[in-house]
Amino acid sequence: MKLSILIPHFKSKITAYSVAKFLEYAEGEEIEITVINNSYPHESIKYLDPFAGEINIFTFDRSTISSHGIAYDRAIPFISNKWFITAESDSFPTGPYLQYYRSIIENGYEAAGSKLKLSGGEFIHVCGGLYNMRLWKDAKRYCERMPYTYFPNMSKFSGFASHLMVHDDILNDFLSEPEDYIELSDSYKPYSADKALQKAAWYKPVMNPFHNGCGNNNEYLQTYGQRTIESEKKNVLLNNKLKLINRVGEEPGQWLSYYMAACNMKVFEIPTETKWMEGRVNEQQEYTLNEAGIKHIWAGSSYLDMKGTAMNDVYEFKHNQIEELYNSLPEHQKII
Repeated sequence: MKLSILIPHFKSKITAYSVAKFLEYAEGEEIEITVINNSYPHESIKYLDPFAGEINIFTFDRSTISSHGIAYDRAIPFISNKWFITAESDSFPTGPYLQYYRSIIENGYEAAGSKLKLSGGEFIHVCGGLYNMRLWKDAKRYCERMPYTYFPNMSKFSGFASHLMVHDDILNDFLSEPEDYIELSDSYKPYSADKALQKAAWYKPVMNPFHNGCGNNNEYLQTYGQRTIESEKKNVLLNNKLKLINRVGEEPGQWLSYYMAACNMKVFEIPTETKWMEGRVNEQQEYTLNEAGIKHIWAGSSYLDMKGTAMNDVYEFKHNQIEELYNSLPEHQKII
């Protein structure tokens, strides 16, 4: 059974290390690795040149919104296998991993992943996750049929700018006079219906399974971190009764984990260890390591701009960690 592996890439040489380890620990078995270039035209994608012929690279125009969740959704239609693993650029196997995932499939599960509790609540995290293509297609059809338009940060709700779902039934009236319905956030002033629709069009890719922020209840910034899989599986499926729904948004894969629970899908929770950075317990992970052997060093690329800031200690730690891992590769897999 051949598996596909999806790895978003963003401005860091760590993706090359990740690719190298997924290839090494496949132990000669055939796999399909697709790297989604999330940073075009940034030249860091050249770190993957040594793997030409062994991986696929999928690049999309940076004139559109991007995230690693959106990257998965864009690439999935181009993969050729029934099952796929979602990795991150800074995650990699520490040993053979294919048989662990195959055993999950053989035991009748439809998906798997690490249950983690992060700032946005509890959910099955995408890093090292396993998904059935049929499951994703079902979720995508559901997303495409949502009778709502999603406007980013449009509504000032409970004192904060919130994303807003507007039902098709009232969309035209809403666009004519939004302040009859909501307190308009500053980013939409002076108001223009055309500009509001342009923002909605730019943001539309988040309404796909791996970066969906939609839900069936109004949500408060002060409480959204209290989400659990049990609480949200009752809130995620739309009943279309509310014409306006304020949302905070979700991490990549978060909505999908709630959708799977709401649809009573059989999901395997992979036991996962967390090690925190010294001095930043419950704030910044040094790594997580799941039972399949997938290690995630967390924020390897997202701290690239934090040098000299209050997060400089995290920047230095992650930078040094990435350099050490990359430099450990054999010469034929490196760009000097």
